[in-house]
Amino acid sequence: MRVRLVIGTAAWFLLASLIVEVVGRQLTRVRSLPWLPESPEALMLLGCAATAALVLTQRQRATAIVLAGALAAGLAWQLQTGARLQSDAFYYYAYLRSIAFDGDVSLANDYRMLGQGDKPQLFGPTRTGYAHSAWTIGPAIVWSPFFAAGHVAATRLAAAGRDVATDGTSYPYRQSVVIAGLCYALLGWWFTLRLAEQWFTRREAATAVALMAGGSFMLWYTVVEPTMTHAPSMASVAGFLWCWAASRQRRTPQAPSRTQLVWWTTLGLLAGLMTLIRWQNALFAIVPACDVAVALWHARRSPGRESIRSIVTGGLAFTAGATIASLPQLLAWHAIYGTYFAVSPIGPVIRWTMPQLELTLFSSRNGLLAMSPLLYVAAVGLVGFTVRHRAAGLPLLAATAVMVYFNASIQDWWGSDGFGGRRFDGVVPILTLGLIVSWQWLRSLAAKRPRTLIGAGLAGAILWNLTLMSAAHRGVVRLGEAIPFGPVAGDQVRTLHSWIGYPFSAPANWWFAWRNDMSVASYDVVRPSYFLGDPRQPYGRVDLGGADEPLLGDGWGAPERDGETTFRWALGDAQLRVPLAHASALDVQLRLRAFSFGGAPVQRVTLDTGLETFGPFSVGEEWQVVSIATGASAWRAGVNHVRLRFARATRPVDVGAGGDTRALAAAVDFLRVSQR
Repeated sequence: MRVRLVIGTAAWFLLASLIVEVVGRQLTRVRSLPWLPESPEALMLLGCAATAALVLTQRQRATAIVLAGALAAGLAWQLQTGARLQSDAFYYYAYLRSIAFDGDVSLANDYRMLGQGDKPQLFGPTRTGYAHSAWTIGPAIVWSPFFAAGHVAATRLAAAGRDVATDGTSYPYRQSVVIAGLCYALLGWWFTLRLAEQWFTRREAATAVALMAGGSFMLWYTVVEPTMTHAPSMASVAGFLWCWAASRQRRTPQAPSRTQLVWWTTLGLLAGLMTLIRWQNALFAIVPACDVAVALWHARRSPGRESIRSIVTGGLAFTAGATIASLPQLLAWHAIYGTYFAVSPIGPVIRWTMPQLELTLFSSRNGLLAMSPLLYVAAVGLVGFTVRHRAAGLPLLAATAVMVYFNASIQDWWGSDGFGGRRFDGVVPILTLGLIVSWQWLRSLAAKRPRTLIGAGLAGAILWNLTLMSAAHRGVVRLGEAIPFGPVAGDQVRTLHSWIGYPFSAPANWWFAWRNDMSVASYDVVRPSYFLGDPRQPYGRVDLGGADEPLLGDGWGAPERDGETTFRWALGDAQLRVPLAHASALDVQLRLRAFSFGGAPVQRVTLDTGLETFGPFSVGEEWQVVSIATGASAWRAGVNHVRLRFARATRPVDVGAGGDTRALAAAVDFLRVSQR
């Protein structure tokens, strides 16, 4: 007993010391506890070791221990990754600095102080003379306690003679927001744990939360880019959903009126808060709205009107709470745009009638399921959760589906330069419930059908052998020599990819391959890069001799170079693929030059889109651009198999122009299409 007490006390002391040390390094860039190692990696290991010791000696407090250990290790990890204020976080942070130091939301000077003065679209001015803002004020609100700690650190450093600004722009302020991101991520996982415990055991819930924390895109926004809004956003949605789940029985018409009002108002306040942090979180209000719809459906059969009155009163309380919590944003909009409800002209365009649903889920360009395979498993389990718990599962599934549609409708459905499906941060707590169901299924399968799992493992061994044979056949592995594992394993993965594509893009990549007569592996690059898919880029280009492999068909030679021009020889008729998001009238530009020799007849090229034919057009001996105007009827949405038909193809060896035995028609630099 004494040994456990000593170990536990020492471990708590170590964890506390680590947290103090790393927070101090973040805010002041000074080591306060020199006896701790300087290396962030060593600090992380110490944090993990202390956490393990505490869990083994004080299991009854496992949740608090793990959260404390995650805080210590996470802070050290942030040091290792160099986490800092960056990207869109500057625009949210501008609110915080402006309110704290200027007492307003006139952000022009804040943008300049934060290094964003080179972005003219920000500076408007608006109708009220303010700079534009397409970002929410909520992050500034939830960051403010940490910002205050940063101000204390900056003030003390300045008083000690350090060259540190105390105007909200120096590193103590900025790094305070980094720490805030980690803390809100951990708070979000705690809320998610409590949500899952409404239907599952503590052990199942904790296992799923740990898997999601380590296996989803949220880890990136906890330790690499914690100043983005995704950590506080996930925390606010998880808190809202937990409150919804925990209060379901207390919000029914049969519950005391006062109890109903308290819970509905609380839900409304949380709904307003999560919307303050990210606009799209308002869509999660669908979850309690489903409860209201079901209650009204049942209340119509009641003899009196008390039930309906109770439901309507609850809805009004929810709306009032949400409105009160939303007041900071309404006031900011009024100051910036002169109206309490505004849509910033610099925000992303929402294309409601053109959602990229398949890409948003399955694309290698930050597709939700493709980039985080664990979420694939969780999504399957969410269907099972809905079957088991329909009253709760259907609203959660509906909210998830609406969020998918919304994110798929944003013009940059891939989330710009983000990591993974970052805009789905609020869906992560819901998918955690699905992950638990999938975990239960897998455990049941392992118990009932162990041969199935053994067979899957043996099939993997056979697959390993087949891909290794392929590498040996192509000379990557030299028979009879030592095998360098890294390069060979990479080649094996590429071979497997050529056979089955990226497995977590299924079944979208299989459908794409069948519909467009292409390999399943081509989906990863071709489908997310459809020409005309981004309204800001109404054009597309196939660069022959560059990164063109996925868009080439038959009839091409190897890449070559002519000065600064990269090209390929068309070996007679040649086929290439033009992927279009939608059919449109296009101007086609084809840059090429004919293979020429003494006495050669005029070369001509015909463009065949598969639906219409254009030409023939004369092609000279020097590089030239052939321009072709085409109508929308010549193209289809999807991959168009375009064929270049040439009047002649000649072997250089036959006409004294060298020893090349290939039949050359023309050298082609690029094919470019643009909307007319």
